[in-house]
Amino acid sequence: MRFQDRVGAFEAEAKGRIRRALSTGNAKLMELDEALAKVAKDDWTVPALKRQLVQLRTRAETIRASALKRMQDMPGDAVSKIATGTRAPLQNLARNLAEIARRFDPPRPKPVSPTEPQRDAKAEQKAANAS
Repeated sequence: MRFQDRVGAFEAEAKGRIRRALSTGNAKLMELDEALAKVAKDDWTVPALKRQLVQLRTRAETIRASALKRMQDMPGDAVSKIATGTRAPLQNLARNLAEIARRFDPPRPKPVSPTEPQRDAKAEQKAANAS
C-alpha cells in the first residue's frame, strides 16, 4: 500500500466520521429546537404565573373540601351499612378484618428440629435390631 493510498483511506474515513458527527449534531439540534418551542409557547410573565398559581390553589381547595366531606360522611355510611346490613356481609367483614389482623401478628416460632445425638441413637437402634 502506497503512501498516497493510505492518505486517501484516511481522508475517506475522516469524511465519514465528520458526516456522522454532523448528522447526529443536527438531529440533536432539532430535538433541542422542539423542546425550546414547547417551552416558548408557555407564558412565563408574572401575571400568567400568578394566574396559574391561583388556578392550582382553587383546585387544591376544592379537592380538600371534597375529601373532608367524604371523611365526614364515612362514619355515617359505616353505621348505616352495619345497621341495615344482613348477616352475611357482616360475617365477611369480620372475616376480612380477622385476616388483616393476622397479617399484623408476628410469625409463630418454628418447631425445633431434633438434635444430632437423637438421630444417631435411632440409627444405632435400627442397626442393633437388624443384627
